Amino acid sequence: MKKYLKGLLKTPMVFVFVMIIACYGLGALGETAEINRYAVVSAIGIDRSEDDAFEISLLTFIPIAEQTFTETYKVISSKGQSVSEAMDYAGLYIGRKVGLSHVKLIVLNENLVEENISKFLDYLSRSKHMSSSTKMIVTDSSAKEFLKVAEKLDSGSSIKVSELIAYNSEYIYATDSSLELFYKGVFGPTGTSVIPCILLEEGGDVGLSAGSNSSQDAGSQGAAQSKPKIIINNGDTIVCKDGKKVAKITGEDIKKINLFKNDFNSGVIKLENFSDEHFNNANLTFEILDKKIKNKVIFENHIPVFNINMDLYLILSEVENDSQTIEENVEFFDISTKALNEIEVKVRNSMADGIDIMRENKTDLVDFYTVMHNSNVKEFNKFLNSLQDQDDYLDEIIFKVSVNIHLK
Repeated sequence: MKKYLKGLLKTPMVFVFVMIIACYGLGALGETAEINRYAVVSAIGIDRSEDDAFEISLLTFIPIAEQTFTETYKVISSKGQSVSEAMDYAGLYIGRKVGLSHVKLIVLNENLVEENISKFLDYLSRSKHMSSSTKMIVTDSSAKEFLKVAEKLDSGSSIKVSELIAYNSEYIYATDSSLELFYKGVFGPTGTSVIPCILLEEGGDVGLSAGSNSSQDAGSQGAAQSKPKIIINNGDTIVCKDGKKVAKITGEDIKKINLFKNDFNSGVIKLENFSDEHFNNANLTFEILDKKIKNKVIFENHIPVFNINMDLYLILSEVENDSQTIEENVEFFDISTKALNEIEVKVRNSMADGIDIMRENKTDLVDFYTVMHNSNVKEFNKFLNSLQDQDDYLDEIIFKVSVNIHLK
């Protein structure tokens, strides 16, 4: 025992650990659990009310002690003249501190993005507890109403809204719609950011639905039960420049723009009413397996010529012929040179449409700016300085696209 004590005396760090346990460990035993002091918030919604005040809605997790664990959520709303004031009031209503470390989603009403939303998000982005990977979406309904639907989905469905947004980043958008990437776009050279737009509609057979047990005032006829709400995720995208909405692009147009992005390899290409020696008026669906793009920029007479060489790897996944859909063993069908040529033309036309969309809205969603700048800084600066409006640089670029189709 004496040898053991002498060994401890020769190890000063032992006393440091003892002091830490005495000062912090014993005190922590007497404190209440954090779940009783903090409200666990998984999503935040921001609306602007008619009196120009901010309405903050919090999707909070409520722990319930049961033998079978179930996640229970509740939406809490508060108003204030600023986001920070509304958040303070929310804490008063809940009776707990509002914890932001578990927030996975920020929902914005579409009317808000008509202004520079950077100032609305300033309070949240400066919080040391808010994760920079928090996802952002815009909805055409009120953010409060959207979160009420999300409340029922998250509580009673195996599909969660957070999973819906994760799917977007992988299969619809080539870049993630996080808080960090939003500000990266705002302060980047193009000032461009994208935010998914998810719709909320009544009824219908398509989408994620959540029934409602609430009642609405129906005048003299009493309360009528509200229709179930449907979350529609069709790939629509809000494009912001310097934090302010400049365009709303449909999901189909976003797919055309994504063709330029090397890190986005999902989607399908369809040939409709196609006929050759193997098919007669058939609809062919090809799945994109992989895509490799090489960009090269040269300056001719101080004008950038953007050369894009694409290798597109496809597989035939479905054939609809004579009102019959064939989905099995379609990879054994022979694909003629005519079909390959039509695929190439369709891809080139889609890419041309994507360039026209970006030119029309003066938004560089592919970041051609950085590629040209890194290719030849001196020539690129001369090119920009020669323009009357430097935001119109896409109109002056010459694009040359080469598409090579590979079937697997």
